[in-house]
Amino acid sequence: MKKLASKGLLMSALICGNVLWGGTTVLANEVQEYELDEMVVTATRTAQENIKVPAQVNVITAEDIKEKNVLTITDALKTIPGLYDGRAGGMSDVANSIQIRGFAEDEILVLYDGMPLNDGYSGKVNWSAIAIDDVAKIEVLQGAASSLYGGRAVGGVINIISKNPDKDSVHVYANYGSDSTWKRGINLSKKLNDKWYLGFGYENKETDGHYKKLIYKYKTKAKNTPASGSVIGTGAVADKHSNGKDMYILGQPGGGRSEDNTYNFKIKYNFTDKQSMTYRYTHDKYKYFATDPVTFIHDADGKPMFSGSVLLPDGKYLDFTESDFTDYDGRRNIDRHALQYKDDENNINFNLGLTNVKDYGYATGSDLAGQGSGNDSKYPSKAYKADFQKVWEGSKNTVVAGFNVQKDTMEYVKANLSKWSDKDSITSIKSRMGGTNLNGALFVQDDLKLSDIYGLTMGLRLDHYQKKDGFFDDASTHIDQREEKYTELSPKLAFRYMPDEDTTYYVSYGHSFNAPSLYKLYRHDPAYGYVANPDLKPETSDTFEIGLKKNFGSKLYATLALYTAKTTDMINAETRSDGKKWYVNIDEAKRQGAELALDYQMDNKFSTFANINLQHAVDGAGDRIYSIPKQLLKAGVKYNYDKWTAYINGQYVSSRNTEKQIGGKLYAEDGFFTADAGVSYQFMKNGTISFAVNNIFDRDYWQWYKADGRSWNVGVDFTF
Repeated sequence: MKKLASKGLLMSALICGNVLWGGTTVLANEVQEYELDEMVVTATRTAQENIKVPAQVNVITAEDIKEKNVLTITDALKTIPGLYDGRAGGMSDVANSIQIRGFAEDEILVLYDGMPLNDGYSGKVNWSAIAIDDVAKIEVLQGAASSLYGGRAVGGVINIISKNPDKDSVHVYANYGSDSTWKRGINLSKKLNDKWYLGFGYENKETDGHYKKLIYKYKTKAKNTPASGSVIGTGAVADKHSNGKDMYILGQPGGGRSEDNTYNFKIKYNFTDKQSMTYRYTHDKYKYFATDPVTFIHDADGKPMFSGSVLLPDGKYLDFTESDFTDYDGRRNIDRHALQYKDDENNINFNLGLTNVKDYGYATGSDLAGQGSGNDSKYPSKAYKADFQKVWEGSKNTVVAGFNVQKDTMEYVKANLSKWSDKDSITSIKSRMGGTNLNGALFVQDDLKLSDIYGLTMGLRLDHYQKKDGFFDDASTHIDQREEKYTELSPKLAFRYMPDEDTTYYVSYGHSFNAPSLYKLYRHDPAYGYVANPDLKPETSDTFEIGLKKNFGSKLYATLALYTAKTTDMINAETRSDGKKWYVNIDEAKRQGAELALDYQMDNKFSTFANINLQHAVDGAGDRIYSIPKQLLKAGVKYNYDKWTAYINGQYVSSRNTEKQIGGKLYAEDGFFTADAGVSYQFMKNGTISFAVNNIFDRDYWQWYKADGRSWNVGVDFTF
């Protein structure tokens, strides 16, 4: 089996296909062979050759990450088939998220050294909490995986595996680019003796960010007279909101700035050559805020105005204050502990860990200086996890069995601040709410070899889910939310046919469930129009998939998957008769898609890739779910020879705008095509310099927020 160095332009892939099926070309006399396959563990919890796994699994290596000079983990994921990255704000984006095959981030299980990255509050992922240079490998499993991993693993699993401190090494690196963007860090590992290994890492990421928001007021807010005593200005820009309403733009709240510091510590002890214990600790401190707000309004002397009244062309006035120009001042402070015992002699793995989101929230206020009053919202959470598995390997069967226990706790506190730039200047607590999710599970899977060409994988997981300890307190109300328990069976069945060692056909069925997030269960905020609904049930999904994985000689690797997933008891927000909103199990969804991926090694220098995902999603009434793009197309070319590496990648994502939305406007979900390119050169034995440009054609589009235009970065790294 031979490995493809992945990635290339669609046109190149089509040309390569023409060569394979009847075209002609001239290649070098000596063509280097590349290993097409590799071992993956995420799909079955056991190491298998990728081509033999009855599911779609894509792998990103540390080398892939290094070559592309990526600044975030989701940047590294962008080439994965069927994955949509909606994080237009890059390093400073905390609002948007990713999708896999139309499933949202809280329906995708993300693991980092066995511990879930999905937070206990919303189920979403803090992508900034991982030092990019600490990543050894990322395995992305697409499709239902609840039979092995339980809730969240509905649309897939992203398994991030960190580097082992198993050899002496020093890695120092620094990147600088547009918007004063930095990524810099150091990774050290030391073999103390045959038993003990140590590792330490530090990574700093920061950026001034781009201007991604607008300050606006609807035309309907205009008045015939200005506020009493206010200064009158001009300069408001007439525009339309993506919802079609007329509005006036007053300015921008500033660049989306962020600062992130991540520390890693690892210690590993080898009992024997096949038995080890590893403790990994990660600390991440992240903050995001806006800088240098811009106003379009000026007084009669041309001085900028951040408060007053603006005269409109029709003779009416819009009043505004400094609070209109302020933005969120947010932060996250996370500790993650992971302890792993690995026994390769007896095929045992045991993981124990804690993710402690100690501080997670944001403040808002009334003035740009941050000295005035304001509000603070924080929602710390904790996730405890224990996971044990044992594998039995026989001539016909590979059986994996184990148990999993996870407890998520959350508290949501809203407070008044005397000085909104100081989150500790609390004058009063407005409300407090919280709750707990507790899940225990047993799982077993049998990978049965029926013959040399037929195989059957049968899996079953029993989950016992309990929501409890829900409460709400404010100045006048105390509510203890009702507890509830559920038991869910998640079966998985996959049949594969391998007529030869380079071909696998498969058909699979998987049942998945997704417990409601603590946020949806216990958010009770009547003043802001929301009430809790502790009666929420888990969403359930049934996924069917047929697929093909094929090595065409030592050069081309192709995969094809057709899938359909039906979700019942889908959770959506509903407006009640009293005007309040709450989350209820009111909807259904059906997602269908076709996914084709090609990786082609042209010669010992050039490789290409192309993948396309066509998907359609409708709700219970048969109406399109617009949040899911219909088409995803990605392609690229990579050059790797001697001391040089270069690439150019492109992606197209179709529009997610509804029929009533106007594209290219505030809060639109535009379709777009972007291209990225980069080059690196090994200028000395231990040193590499690189340069990359993203959004080469400077495409202008919105993904809720304004996407970044053309940007660049240059980097250098040394490994000893």
